[in-house]
Amino acid sequence: MVCTYAVLALVLAGPVTPISFALAPVAHRIEPWFSQSWQLFAPDPISEERGVLARVMCGRRATGFVDITTPGISRSNSRRLFPSRESRVISNLLVQRFMEDPVSERLAEKNIERPRQLDDEAQRAQDEAEQLLARYAAQRIDCAKGSHPTAVQLRYVFHRFPGWSRRTAPDSPEHTRVEESQWITL
Repeated sequence: MVCTYAVLALVLAGPVTPISFALAPVAHRIEPWFSQSWQLFAPDPISEERGVLARVMCGRRATGFVDITTPGISRSNSRRLFPSRESRVISNLLVQRFMEDPVSERLAEKNIERPRQLDDEAQRAQDEAEQLLARYAAQRIDCAKGSHPTAVQLRYVFHRFPGWSRRTAPDSPEHTRVEESQWITL
């Protein structure tokens, strides 16, 4: 009896398969005690990878674009017990930079022009996020000796993951979007 409950719990707690459909009539017997939903672990799985590249103006020369996203993620992944929270700086600023407020989204769906106050507020939040990203990049990218960063240009890279059914297909350029900012004065 215990083995039967254990096997049912494992099958029904796992992802949806033909076996779980076949055992659905029996599932109501263990439902109050062993119910589990995968929504707990991935309620909103990510569908896009975001990254930031930056280049810095040092005096009269600009550096090449440098990835400022990956080092923070690597530091976070290298220490599992007390991980670095630095990667959250960039991810949260990216969310702020490209966020649309819910009111604006609803107005856009109905083809209604946004009030000027909403446009100004959204633009101010985006500018603030870009300024903070530029300051972060200036701290992470070294200039040649004797020069200091005066401006930063950001390149945002968005890679949309293909659907699960196309997970083994080769990646196509249409899944990648790149945006560049103007030079941001520090």
